[in-house]
Amino acid sequence: MLARWILTFGLLLAPGMAGAQEHGHSHRGGQEVRIGTYEVELTVASSEMTLHINDTNDQKVNAEGFTATAIVLAKDNQQKAVELAHTGDNKLVGKIDFATDKRFRATVTLRAPKGEVGKGRYNLDVTR
Repeated sequence: MLARWILTFGLLLAPGMAGAQEHGHSHRGGQEVRIGTYEVELTVASSEMTLHINDTNDQKVNAEGFTATAIVLAKDNQQKAVELAHTGDNKLVGKIDFATDKRFRATVTLRAPKGEVGKGRYNLDVTR
């Protein structure tokens, strides 16, 4: 009986917890996730992935000195690392030189000049 109650309670909480990290709305057609104190949107186009970094007031953050590493799930469930570097304004860009599925899945580790900010998980539809 107790096990049933725990299972039921867990199922009721699961939907709220599943989206806890996804926070904001997309400005550029990607997926926005909160990483640390930042709202970070991932977009994927052609052979590039771009992170757009905003603060919690939806204002652009100067991303100079920021870097990121994305672990991307490639075709055949292979994990590939992509390094993203500052390219101006609030953007970090990295090259994708491998095939992926239509669902682009990545775990991103964001680093500021003073150290690691945190990690975010992305799962979005892309046409490459």
